[in-house]
Amino acid sequence: MNRRSLRYRITSFFVGFLALALVVFSIAVYLGVRTFLTRSLEQTLANDARNIATDYLAQRNTKGDGWFLGELTEAYPPGLGHQFIRISQGSKVLFESGNMRDPYVSTSKLPMPSKPAWVNAIHRETAASGQRLMIYTLAYQESGRPQILVESGTTIDSIRHVLRSLFVILLLTIPVILIIASVGGHALMSRLLLPVVVLTDQAERIGRKDMGERLAVIPSGDELERLSLSLNKMIERLEDTLAHNHRFSADASHELRTPLTIIHGQLEELTQRSDLSAVAKDGIGSALEETDRMSRIVESLMTITRLDCGGERIQMIPVDLMAMASTTVEHMHLLAEEKSISLVCKSGLPVYVTGDPMRLKQVMVNLLDNAIKYTAFGGAVTVSAVTEGERAVVSVSDSGIGIPEEAVPFIFDRFYRADKGRSRESGGAGLGLAIVKSICSAHDAVISVKSNDGRGTTMQMELPLLLPSPSRIKDAQMATERVPGGYLRVADDGPEEKTIQPSKNS
Repeated sequence: MNRRSLRYRITSFFVGFLALALVVFSIAVYLGVRTFLTRSLEQTLANDARNIATDYLAQRNTKGDGWFLGELTEAYPPGLGHQFIRISQGSKVLFESGNMRDPYVSTSKLPMPSKPAWVNAIHRETAASGQRLMIYTLAYQESGRPQILVESGTTIDSIRHVLRSLFVILLLTIPVILIIASVGGHALMSRLLLPVVVLTDQAERIGRKDMGERLAVIPSGDELERLSLSLNKMIERLEDTLAHNHRFSADASHELRTPLTIIHGQLEELTQRSDLSAVAKDGIGSALEETDRMSRIVESLMTITRLDCGGERIQMIPVDLMAMASTTVEHMHLLAEEKSISLVCKSGLPVYVTGDPMRLKQVMVNLLDNAIKYTAFGGAVTVSAVTEGERAVVSVSDSGIGIPEEAVPFIFDRFYRADKGRSRESGGAGLGLAIVKSICSAHDAVISVKSNDGRGTTMQMELPLLLPSPSRIKDAQMATERVPGGYLRVADDGPEEKTIQPSKNS
């Protein structure tokens, strides 16, 4: 689970807040029950002591000590009850119920209520067996006679047992409630965020081919409906802006072609004149070179515009990238030989994708041309085409000058050149990689770069893989036989490496 997702954070907040509320509630319940049970027991002991004073001590003088002891013994049998009763006058014990049972508590060694604070109040004692007792002492005073103390006590085991059971119940219940709440909260958030997921998926699809699609408006009457409407308006504004830019690029490129062609033709006519000086011919030659460079820039801009706005139809047929890479390496080995560069094509099984062979070939040519152009004499360039899961990956690696880290995010932008001086010397205009990106976008492909300044660069193009089957391979062979140069190869018995070394005369 993604811990940064909105679903996870809201569920975590909800479960955390619920856990805090349950802990506070449990503490309040525990303290409330303990207070209630303690006060109830205290009240019971006080009532028992008062009842003894009212029912027995008050009639002792009229009915005699025999009646008094007999009634108390019948009401509180010695050693059989769970309550402790002791009636004393000074140091003389008038009645004692004896040891308690269930649990057994020896009361013979319990101290007499000698402290004034114990009289008409609750105090606690610890028996020899370790049992905790709660004792209420009542002072009964008859006119002209010494004060009589009535003690009524019992163990607090019942309270402790109830509290222990309550603690266990709370301890087991809280995690169960939190687990149920987390599962329910996650399911609830998944349901509530489902429209957002749908909007996200639709928004990701928009713009891959064109921006004519719109998000589905959620008729909920809440913020989600406003969000979908606002996003559609934003997409419409972006579409208008991009369409304007595409029209401007296409119109500008188209309008520039004619004057450039006229200028080029007139300059060529001037070069045929015999009365021109050497200086004038050199100037005209330089102008022709610049005109050719401008013409290439205009053609590149028109190509990018057609690819980006869908004005060019992409021919989607099965293509073997491995065969295409091998063929491209063979075609470009002369450029590598001029700089004594080792050009390597790592060969293996066919890698089939669907795409336009001419445009995919253009991508490989541009990537190889850049790799050779920015690799020093005696360097190496490696090309490979492999499958990774359901993707086909074409890699072009070189040992060249690399790309500065700060320039990597911008190298696919139009007219961007990391090293403007070297690009100018090599004739580059900063549109090659922009064309590569436009072709990849038209094929639902991803182009990426890994580079270390001064230690080489690796360009990777990833496309959806066309899973091989006998019928598809046969169709691919029939389709690509018509492509000049052919791009299919028979699979080798095992992987091999095809290396084109520079000639001795380079």
